[in-house]
Amino acid sequence: MSQTPTTALSRYTETDVYYRDRNLVKDILAPGKNADFVSVAVWHMLGREISDGERNVLNAVLITMMEHGFTPSAIATRSIYMSAPENLQGAVAAGLLAVGSSFVGTVENNARLLDRIVKAAPEDREALAAEIVDDHRSRKAPLPGFGHHLHKPVDPRALRLLEIAGENGLDGEHCAALRLLSRVLDEKRGKPTTINATGATAALLGEMGIPVELMRGFSVLGRTAGLIAHIAEEQQRPSGRFIWQLVDDAIPYEADDGGEKKR
Repeated sequence: MSQTPTTALSRYTETDVYYRDRNLVKDILAPGKNADFVSVAVWHMLGREISDGERNVLNAVLITMMEHGFTPSAIATRSIYMSAPENLQGAVAAGLLAVGSSFVGTVENNARLLDRIVKAAPEDREALAAEIVDDHRSRKAPLPGFGHHLHKPVDPRALRLLEIAGENGLDGEHCAALRLLSRVLDEKRGKPTTINATGATAALLGEMGIPVELMRGFSVLGRTAGLIAHIAEEQQRPSGRFIWQLVDDAIPYEADDGGEKKR
């Protein structure tokens, strides 16, 4: 017989609400506590307190993840909101479904590589970084955390995130692994390659001990605020229908048998 599942996240009584083992009203929201969302959220997710430096770094990460312009997630959110304006949460959810291995979610892809380097013996890390770079180049696969279509040779977001890590005592082995990968990649390509914001984010979350399997959740947390902002703008300056019409006009019909193109 299987053991009955349990939870350590919350419980309720007739008079009280608890997050883990803390009373929401009497402990977390008590006068003078000045609880902040980021600290409580990480404590609730990971079951541990974060330092002031970690809070500063995580705030910077969430702010950076918030807005990426008209990427697939924002387009999806605006399109669904245009189609079903009564369903704001559905529009946000549609955008969050686009946080994957190509956009925003690349944090996780890079973090797995950094973890491999950090877990290796110090004397083996250079060779491992070379192996990782060679593998991606042989497959003509982009190296997660590197490259940007606009920011070259430096992504200002990544540069500032790494500076913030240093300012808060979190420039450790994961940041060093990112810089090592960057140096090896540059040497093998013969030219500089941008460390992008998701690469820097992976290093910073790694320094905080965030499990790789949860990192995409932090991307989702930051991105949610940005998608709500896109809906707020969509309410005042609609673009969803324009995007729909633009695609409809720009993509012609072409028979799949190689026949004559028709519009």
